[in-house]
Amino acid sequence: MEERFNNLKIAVVHDHLGWSGGGERTAMLIALELGADFITVYSAENTYADYQKRLGPRLKILTSRILDKEVIRFFWMRAIFWKNRKLFDNYDILIGSGQAATEAVAKYGRPDATRILYCHTPPRRVYDLYETSRARYKWFLRPLFTVFTRYWHLAYKHALDRFDYIVANSQNISDRLAHYTGHLANEIVWPPIMTEKFRWLSQGDYFLSWARVDEHKRVELIVEAFRRMPDKQLVVASGGSRLEAVKKLAENCPNIRIAGWQEEAALFELVGNCRAAIYIPIDEDAGMTHLEANAAGKPVIGVEEGGLRESIIEGETGVKIKADPDVDDLIAAVNKFTPEWCAAHRQICEQHAQKFDASVFVQKIKNIITLNDPGKPIIGIDASRWEDPRQPGRGSRTGVEVYVKNLLEKLVPLLAANGWRVRLYTQKLIDELPKESQKVIPAGRFWTMRKLAAELKHNPPDRFFTPAYYIPRTAPKKSYATVHDVIFKTEPKKYSFKERLEQGYTAKKNFARAEKIITVSDYSKEQIVAVCRQNPEKIVVASMGFDRVAKPFVSRKENLIVSIGRVEKKKSPEVLIKAFEFFCRNHTGWRLMLIGRPGFGFEKIKKLIDDSPNHGQIELLGYMEEEKKQGLLAEARIFVHPSDNEGSCLPLFEAWDCRTPAIIADNRLMRGLAGAAAIYFHPGDSDDLSRQMSRLVTETELSRELVRVGEANLEKMSWEKTAQQVLQVLIDQ
Repeated sequence: MEERFNNLKIAVVHDHLGWSGGGERTAMLIALELGADFITVYSAENTYADYQKRLGPRLKILTSRILDKEVIRFFWMRAIFWKNRKLFDNYDILIGSGQAATEAVAKYGRPDATRILYCHTPPRRVYDLYETSRARYKWFLRPLFTVFTRYWHLAYKHALDRFDYIVANSQNISDRLAHYTGHLANEIVWPPIMTEKFRWLSQGDYFLSWARVDEHKRVELIVEAFRRMPDKQLVVASGGSRLEAVKKLAENCPNIRIAGWQEEAALFELVGNCRAAIYIPIDEDAGMTHLEANAAGKPVIGVEEGGLRESIIEGETGVKIKADPDVDDLIAAVNKFTPEWCAAHRQICEQHAQKFDASVFVQKIKNIITLNDPGKPIIGIDASRWEDPRQPGRGSRTGVEVYVKNLLEKLVPLLAANGWRVRLYTQKLIDELPKESQKVIPAGRFWTMRKLAAELKHNPPDRFFTPAYYIPRTAPKKSYATVHDVIFKTEPKKYSFKERLEQGYTAKKNFARAEKIITVSDYSKEQIVAVCRQNPEKIVVASMGFDRVAKPFVSRKENLIVSIGRVEKKKSPEVLIKAFEFFCRNHTGWRLMLIGRPGFGFEKIKKLIDDSPNHGQIELLGYMEEEKKQGLLAEARIFVHPSDNEGSCLPLFEAWDCRTPAIIADNRLMRGLAGAAAIYFHPGDSDDLSRQMSRLVTETELSRELVRVGEANLEKMSWEKTAQQVLQVLIDQ
């Protein structure tokens, strides 16, 4: 065992070792390679006896009894785990494998223990096989089955909430998990293939099936196909609940041999000497049989379902017949597998199988343990405002979301480099951030108050940071928040009653619960201290960042004035609209474009535009994609930001980046941000704003100088600097 695991007490928890399946082998291999204990309800002696022997005293079998009654067995296994719940207190890392084990790890692990789930599949009887499973019961039992599965669904989802890291055994299972539970896997690690045991021995004349003989593996379909191909040889080297039916189906067919379960050595010989394998299970979770065949240099007839869709290379390592196949589909595929074709694909099959070798699996598992080392402190970050929550999935952002996105992209790797485990709480996967750092908590009403608060209670991080919203009551003592401004208190008439309530509640909770408050400018800090009566030592300034974006060269500017920001009362667009009227008396052929979504007071602003004598020259463009917005801003001759009270001003930085001269309201914040890179007008004074717009039209050298100084200002700014400032606040306490 590697040195870095020596100080960690690890346990793999698996439902039972009742039979030798892929899940059992996978779970036991994890325990062996990590030097971990293996906890299971019961064990059969012949279930990977060599693995059990190697585990020795680290194999913790909780009972010698075996209970087979279906529904009773469900509660019995969970009762055994409950009876032995104190055992779980001994471990720093618990790895759940199996569904009863998943619930046990979630419930009984220490609050500070790291919980990792290796998900073979969510319970299929609850989800994709619900209707099939329900139909097996008599009509009067079906309502009870429905109640039972609804309970199981809730218990399973609740358990998933408690895990720190979820590993799926295939993309198929990752998708299934997301579809039915809303939880996303942090990583996909395919089950281990013992490639060294499967070797090409010769080019035989028979096709081989060694999938378990039950209703889900379609072995009867395979036998039926070979009944109609007496010139083709088939060997079935397995057993199961449908074995007798398969034997009966194969009667009087000398080309079909039902060999039953084989010892390992005999199975390896059968695989090594066959022409090809056939493996066509119903929506298989991941599947190992086809990859074992590939390891022996044998191509596979598979099916376009489940994990096989992603692990068979069509026409190279095998052929996938259509989903829900019939006998004719299988016959057509068998006829393609000539001895020559199979022999020609030996090398690519062997190479493909190596990607799934046990050594690859083990290294990935060890990397996951290293990543989730409980010796490293955890910082939890609310990343739910990565994009505008009112338009999920569209990537649309206003100022707060732009701040969150740019800050987290720089901050997350900085935290990792400084020895912190980062846990990003999101409602949906964020593609641009490391998947392994994300804890996706499915969305719901009052997500922060209910879902995030529950997560922080049951899986507490060492520290918590919210860059855009409020700190939940269950957050740790060392919590931090960004408060951009408190304009809702200094100028309440510019906000709706609902907005004042929401922002007031958010600020109140943050001021009460935060160890430090981060804000974006000295001006905002002074307002927070003065208006909210906060200790100045508690407020830390991390100036807003900006990273330049390459713009297309614009040879000639248009007679265009652009303003960016939500079209609402607090942004003072009415001042700009009136100023544009005055400006147009002396300057013809100009247009005014307002980019931004409607906000509080929009109806009055829209009426002001409609009543303006220049209404045909004023356009409300709404929210605009970044690339299009930048192109329009680059074409404009003037940028105006009429708001007289801001925490910072991202649109001003965007104007500098687009080489567009800027006019802004004169206040201490804007003077501090822009300096000589803008000209100023008296806040609320449309006449003065109109005069400044005229200056930029007539004084071309002034425009050039504003652009030059603005670009120089940008050279001093970056989101990397902002992230470094925030980092020091988060980790220096």
